[in-house]
Formats: sequence, C-alpha cells, structure tokens
Amino acid sequence: MKISTRMRNMEEIELRNNIHPSAILEGEIRMGSRNTIGPHVVLRGNISLGDDNVLKTGVCIENNVTVGHQNTFYPYVNIGSLGEMGLKGDRFVEEGGIVIGDENTVREYVCIHSPVYTYETRIESKVYIMNKGYVAHDCVIGEGVVLSAGVLLAGRVEVGKYANLGLGVTVHQRIHIGANAMVGMQAVITRDIIPYALVAGNPARILRFNRMAAERAEVEEKYISEMEGLFYTGHFKSHESYNPVLEEIRTFIDCHPDCLLKWK
Repeated sequence: MKISTRMRNMEEIELRNNIHPSAILEGEIRMGSRNTIGPHVVLRGNISLGDDNVLKTGVCIENNVTVGHQNTFYPYVNIGSLGEMGLKGDRFVEEGGIVIGDENTVREYVCIHSPVYTYETRIESKVYIMNKGYVAHDCVIGEGVVLSAGVLLAGRVEVGKYANLGLGVTVHQRIHIGANAMVGMQAVITRDIIPYALVAGNPARILRFNRMAAERAEVEEKYISEMEGLFYTGHFKSHESYNPVLEEIRTFIDCHPDCLLKWK
C-alpha cells in the first residue's frame, strides 16, 4: 500500500513530539521537536511551531500562525481567529498571519487575532500575557512586555519593549505605547504614551518618570535624576541635554506628535 507524503510527515511529527490522541491537526502543520500538544488542542491551517513549546488543554491555533521556541500557551488560548470589525464585517488577509517569538507565556483564555490592515500581528519574545487578555488585529507587542489580566488592546496598537500594563487596562485603537512605560490598573489610554512614562487614570495622565524601568535598563543615575525633573515640566523638546532617555523620548514625540504630555 502506498503511504501518502502527508501521512509520512504526520508520523515524523508524532515521533518527535508528544501529541495527545484527542488533539486535532488539520492543514499544513509544521513542527520541530519536543513540543507538547495537550488534550483537545486544535491546530488548523498553515501552522508552524518551533521546538519545546507547550500547548495545554483546549488551545486553538488557526489560519496562518508562526510560533518560535519555548513558548507556553495555557488552557483555551485562541490564536489566529479573524480580526473583529463589527458592522464592517470580519476580515481576513489571505497572505497575512500571526508571528510569535520565543519564550513567551500566554495564560488562560487570551485571544490574539489575525491581521486586517497589514500582513502581521506580532508578539516578540519573552512577553507575558496574563489571563483573559485581548490582542486585536494588527497589534505589535515588543520584547519583554507584560500585559496583566484583562488588558484589552484594540486594533493596530503597538506596545514598546518592556512596557508593563496593569490589570484591566483598555487601549484605544492605533495607540502607541513607548518602551519601558508603565500603565496603572484600569487606566483608559486614548493617546500615545511616551517611553518611560508612568501613567494612570481615565483618561490616563502622566504621574511621573518610571525610575524602576530606567534602573532596570541600567541608565546612569545622573540621567535618571534629570528625567525625573523633566517629567514635571514637560520640556522634552526645548531642554538641551545629551541624555539618552531624553533622545529616545524626543524621537518618539517626532513620530507621534499627538502623544500624551500632560502630567498630574
């Protein structure tokens, strides 16, 4: 009896990985080694997994999704569904997809949608997304970002590296949150947030400079002290200094002139 190439490929995948018998794999599935595919997991479409990923009970990944290495997806995570467009009608970019890097943790009931306006919804590496989070179409999440439980990101939101969003934060569509920013719980973000800002409230307001993030980034103390003063004046453009943090903020402001600059 002739065995199809498709059957041989599936046999090779099963030999290299631990796949629960109740899992469903349909379509063009490519998988590295030592992946754990739990009970009732569904992989359907053009799906690529690297090595050492863990997909726990009920994870659903569909359409076009590429996943790197050493990621953990907790029960009932959904990745790849069509971007929600309300009365406009849900859309799908045939050549578009979701790209997820390495060493990410995605907790229970998180939903990550396929792109609508671009070719990619992207999650970089070492991101931690807590339970019941929502990452809408065309979002870009930078390296080391933490999204606490219940964070809601509307379409085309970009979150810079090592930003931290607290419990229940809601972010309006097309918003850019700068690197190393911290957003307090239940904040409502309707304008772009500059890097290293600590913001809170509804609508959000800048409270102060995020010293903790600067220390973690090993910024020199003299620059940190200077930035703490500038965050109370808001004179980011006129202040003369070679402070690397200030230069990063100025670049962000040039790219996003409608960003939030009001402090408490």
